[in-house]
Amino acid sequence: MNSVGKVLKDIRLSLGYTQTEVCKNIMSQSNYSKVEKGEIDISFSNMIEILNRLDMSVDEFMYIKNELKKHINSHMSKINTLRYNDTEKLLEFKQDLEKKQTLTSRELELLAIYDSLILIAVKNDFEAAKEKIKIIWERLEKYDNWYLYDIQLISNIIYLFPTDTAVSIANLAIKQLEKYKGLRGINNLTVNIHMNLLLHLIEHEQYELALDKINKLIPYCISKSLIVHLAVCYIRKGLLLDLLHKNDSDKWYVRGYSLLESIHSDKLKKELQKEVSQYIKRKY
Repeated sequence: MNSVGKVLKDIRLSLGYTQTEVCKNIMSQSNYSKVEKGEIDISFSNMIEILNRLDMSVDEFMYIKNELKKHINSHMSKINTLRYNDTEKLLEFKQDLEKKQTLTSRELELLAIYDSLILIAVKNDFEAAKEKIKIIWERLEKYDNWYLYDIQLISNIIYLFPTDTAVSIANLAIKQLEKYKGLRGINNLTVNIHMNLLLHLIEHEQYELALDKINKLIPYCISKSLIVHLAVCYIRKGLLLDLLHKNDSDKWYVRGYSLLESIHSDKLKKELQKEVSQYIKRKY
C-alpha cells in the first residue's frame, strides 16, 4: 500500500501543481516536502485543507491510497456490510478480530456486537445478546452527543431494547445524524436505523406500528434511490399485511422479490424468504 506522502505527490504531479501551490497558507513548503518524502506526518487539519485544494474527498484519497480498492478494512465497515442473519460472515469477522493480540476499547465493543448477533442468529437468545452489549449502552447513555461511530453502534444494537426505549433511541440517533447530513452514506445509515427498528417492532408483534413506519419508509427510499432498502420494505410490508390478516400482501411480495431479482441479489432474496417463512410459522 502506498504511503500518504507518495500518494499526495502523485496526485499533485498529475494535476500539474507545485508544492508551493498545494501548501501555500497551510504549511511551509519545506515541511510539505518532508511529508511527500515520508519524513514527517501531516496533521489531520492540514491534510483536509490540502485535499480541499486538490478538490478531492477523503474517500477518494483513501481509494487511491488503497491502490484503487474500496477501503473496507475497518471492522465497523465490515459490520455495516452484513446482510440479515449472515452467521457465516459474523463468525469470520469475529475470528479475524480475535486474532489481534491486543484489542482497543472500540474493538472490544465491536466484538460484543458480533457475539450478540451470533447469539441471536444461532440460538435466538435475545437475553444473552443483551448482556453482551450492556457495556456499549452503559457508555453511550452517559453522553448527550453521539458521534458517527456511536450512531453506527446503536444501529446494530437497537433490537435489544424494550420497544419504547428502542423507538426513543432510534429517534434520537436519527436526530443526531442531522449534523452529518452532508456526509456520503448518511442516507443509508438513516434508513438502516429505521430498518433495524422495524425488525424490532415485528419481533415484538407491534405490527400496526411497524406498518405505519414502513408506509413512511417506502417514499423515503424512493426519494433517495435506495433500491435494496426499498425491496426489503416491500417484502416486509407484505409480511405485515399477512400478520394483520389484511389484503394485498402478495402484491408487495412480488414487488420486493422482483426488485431484488432485477439487481441479481439472490442471496438477500433467499434470506428474506426465510425471514417471512419464520414469522408466518410463528404466528400460525
